[in-house]
Amino acid sequence: MKLEEIVTVKIGRNLSRGTEKNNLSLVAYSYEDLIHDLEGLFLKSKAGSHEDQRDGYLSRAGDVVFSFVSSRAAIVSDQNQGKIINQNFAKLIIEHDGLDSRYLCYALNESSSIKKQMAISMQGSTVPKLTPAILKELEFKLPTLEKQRTIGKAYFYLKKQQALAKKQAELEEQLYLEVLRKLDY
Repeated sequence: MKLEEIVTVKIGRNLSRGTEKNNLSLVAYSYEDLIHDLEGLFLKSKAGSHEDQRDGYLSRAGDVVFSFVSSRAAIVSDQNQGKIINQNFAKLIIEHDGLDSRYLCYALNESSSIKKQMAISMQGSTVPKLTPAILKELEFKLPTLEKQRTIGKAYFYLKKQQALAKKQAELEEQLYLEVLRKLDY
C-alpha cells in the first residue's frame, strides 16, 4: 500500500512569509532537534490523538516528523514540543490502526526497499530532495502490529545506545585531554 493510504502528510509552514518572519517568540523545529529526538531518551513518549495532531503547525510530543532535506523521520520528544514545524518538515499523521509510529520511523530511515524507492524517485534531480508527492507515493508493506512494535522498539533502543556510546567516547576524550594538559604543566 502507498504511504498516503495509511498516513496524512501535513507539510510545515513557510516561515519566510507573513507574520512568522518577524515573530521572535517562534522557535522552529530544526534538523538538530530531529537528530536529538531520533537518538533521545524518550522511549515512553506516546503519539497524540489524531485530532490533536491535525491542528496547527506546532510540534507535540509523540508527533512523527519527517525532514524533506535529510529524508529522516523521528518522534518529537517532550523537550521539542511546541516548536513550529517549517516547510522543510512534515508531520506524518498515522491514519491506520495497524501502523506503529516507531516502525514508521524505522522504515523511512532504514528500510532498503524504501531507500531504493526514494533514490529512484529523486534520480536526475540536481538537488536530491524528497518532495511531499514522492513521499506519499512510497510503497509500504506492513508486518503485523506486534512485529512492528518489536522492530520499532528495538530500533529506537539501538539509536539510544549509539547516542550514549558516542557521548561516552566524547566524555572520555575530554577527560584524557584534561589529564594530559595537567601533566604537560
